[in-house]
Amino acid sequence: MNTSWYGLIDDTIEQPSHSNLISGEWFTVRFTPDFIANEIFNIGVVFVDDDKRCHYKMIENANAFSCLFGSTGVANINFLLKIVKTELTANNYTLTPSGHIFYSHRQTAQGSSVSEILEDLFGSMVSLVCKGDTEVEPIKDTPSTLSTNKLRSKVFSQMRDKYGSLYEKVYHKEPYEITDDTTGDKIIVDMPIRHYSGVRSGTKRVEYYGSIVSAAYLDQVHRIHHINYIGATNVMNCCELLGKDVRTALIIYLPPDDSLKFTKPLRLQIENELDRCLYSLHKMESDGFNIKIEVKESPEECLEEVVEFLT
Repeated sequence: MNTSWYGLIDDTIEQPSHSNLISGEWFTVRFTPDFIANEIFNIGVVFVDDDKRCHYKMIENANAFSCLFGSTGVANINFLLKIVKTELTANNYTLTPSGHIFYSHRQTAQGSSVSEILEDLFGSMVSLVCKGDTEVEPIKDTPSTLSTNKLRSKVFSQMRDKYGSLYEKVYHKEPYEITDDTTGDKIIVDMPIRHYSGVRSGTKRVEYYGSIVSAAYLDQVHRIHHINYIGATNVMNCCELLGKDVRTALIIYLPPDDSLKFTKPLRLQIENELDRCLYSLHKMESDGFNIKIEVKESPEECLEEVVEFLT
């Protein structure tokens, strides 16, 4: 049986009975590398079945962009592709993980199998496919960079050594689920600091949720993803779900400028990015949410901010 686009216009091709068809909604995954130029590239398709499970087909890598953005740009886009695939695999398809990625309007689709639907949609909507591509080596850390994972490892290793009992109470390495006791709504957050104090505010105990992220990435795509998505978005989601009684914190590592890689112009650019990424958090803070936002120049200073937040 065939449900391709050719089958829709050729009545000589046998079609499956409607009772056997899989139906749902689909949309394209679109990439905008430059907001000013406003170029848009289709990089994948997503099909959401009637059980609200998403299935996707994406370009395998970003090598098709090499002529436009060079090897560094390709590595950055490959990183974005990995993040998008991770989110879709986890069935997170309502919000995009980056401002450079957005989803088209949903349309209906049906076919005899999910794989057939995806193949037909992908073939019709996505042209950025390079046969025989090989993965481009990703950007490596340099002495001027410190990834969020390595930053967290440093900070919490120091906490374990200096504040052992506090470390045992508050550190959560893996993402975890939080629940609104009133509505039963649940979300998963990536916030390694979680603590319940014995003090009660009204009829509730005081809850603390905090995150630490690094802005020490030399490329903008990685940097904004960690500031905005790993950092600000998790704090915002936590506040929106649990309300104004919880205490939250976002601590960001931004090293001082140096003469090698982390130059003054780059630091100024990052400070401007921080202003944009943190705007919504500052707005929530002014609306009464209990949010602590700090930018520090060393892992040691980040640790002291964590301790101050919790004590």
